Amino acid sequence: MSDNYKRIEALAAVIRESKGANQELLLEWLKRGLQEATENEYGTPQNVKVTWDQKTDDVQILALMKVVKEIEPEMDHLQITRKKARKYNPEADYDDEVGVPVNFDDFGRSAINMFRREFHTLERSAEREKVYEEYAGRIGQLIPRCVVQQVYRNRVNVRIAGQIEALIPPEERARGERFEHGDSVLPVLVEVLSPESTEPQLVLSRATPILVKRLFEREAPEIDEGVVQIMAIAREAGVRTKIAVASNDIRVDAVGTFVGMKGMRVQSVMRELNGERIDIIPWTIDRQLLVTSALLPATVLRVVMEKRINPETEEEETLMTATVPDDEIGRAKGKGGHNVRLAGKLVGCRIEVEERSLWESRKQWEDMLRVDIHEFKCVNEKLAERLTRAGFDSADSILDSPAEEILEVQGVGAVKLKSLLKEAKELIKSRTKTVELKKKEAQEAALENDADADSITEIPVE
Repeated sequence: MSDNYKRIEALAAVIRESKGANQELLLEWLKRGLQEATENEYGTPQNVKVTWDQKTDDVQILALMKVVKEIEPEMDHLQITRKKARKYNPEADYDDEVGVPVNFDDFGRSAINMFRREFHTLERSAEREKVYEEYAGRIGQLIPRCVVQQVYRNRVNVRIAGQIEALIPPEERARGERFEHGDSVLPVLVEVLSPESTEPQLVLSRATPILVKRLFEREAPEIDEGVVQIMAIAREAGVRTKIAVASNDIRVDAVGTFVGMKGMRVQSVMRELNGERIDIIPWTIDRQLLVTSALLPATVLRVVMEKRINPETEEEETLMTATVPDDEIGRAKGKGGHNVRLAGKLVGCRIEVEERSLWESRKQWEDMLRVDIHEFKCVNEKLAERLTRAGFDSADSILDSPAEEILEVQGVGAVKLKSLLKEAKELIKSRTKTVELKKKEAQEAALENDADADSITEIPVE
């Protein structure tokens, strides 16, 4: 056996043992690699047949050649005379196909190198196909046995089970996490790239909220049993996570289940996340009540929900305005506003927080703007009582309501309705002008007080 043949057979054996390639796949690699090599050597690919006896580990490589009377020029790798063919098959005749053992001594070094390159290319392609098939259905799952191989420009290259290369890109890293070569890491699989990609196929994440969910599933078997469940989750990786949980069994406390005895379950998850804070709140379909819990540890005094148009997207959105004590505004917003942002993500709408003093001041001016129905000159006492019982107790309610509904009130006809609408507009205009004037006077007085305070100089005591 030639040295070239021994090297190729040894190469096949090494890949078979180390990579676990199946017989059919390895034979296909050998066949395609040899065809590339013969094409490089002779100009046209040779018809190659490869067989592999698994019992003896014998790899037999045959070139299928056509039996002819006379070999055509530059076709000696595809054709064979009947005399030579009968050395391999005594019954060979013209136009038959005979398998002839490949003589690698006829191959030049470039052809052998071509075979090796093609063989390795096919082998890598098959490996990536295998990885894709194995992991494509595991997106969103924890990937254990990951060891950091290299950290370069915030990209963390890891190896799974010592074999498969994977990547944690910069955007999938938690804030403040540092990795060094040899560190063990527990991420979640978020993407599997196609086999044609040149990047590591498996994209992992330490920043996704799914990681927190999977870690709690590992700690709390009640989740898999369906007793409790995570209804909503919001996360700023490395800073804080908020989760809303619910119980399907009235006898089981959902929050207590996730916290665990003496906080063991939540502390275990926090340790895996390098100390990231986790807030666990009870789920409710009442969004205003959910906002109150989501803004913990701040105390929420009131929550008002309204619909309005977002000036950036020009789409209707739900806005929740939460009022908190003046000394807790910083706690409600959180450092850099992360607490109110996470609460908004958890609830699924925009949340704004305001101090109690600001709300009380605004409410004072709003109360001053209100024009009561008893202030209308065209409304007597009895009609005022009927309108109030029907829900039309102010000038705003008169202007904002459909005319048909106001006409249903006893004593209100077309003429009276016209008078009501006209006087409501006049009263609101007059009241607005008065309130704006008072507001301006109050602002000027406040500025004067500030100026007086700044002008006072401290007299040193001798």
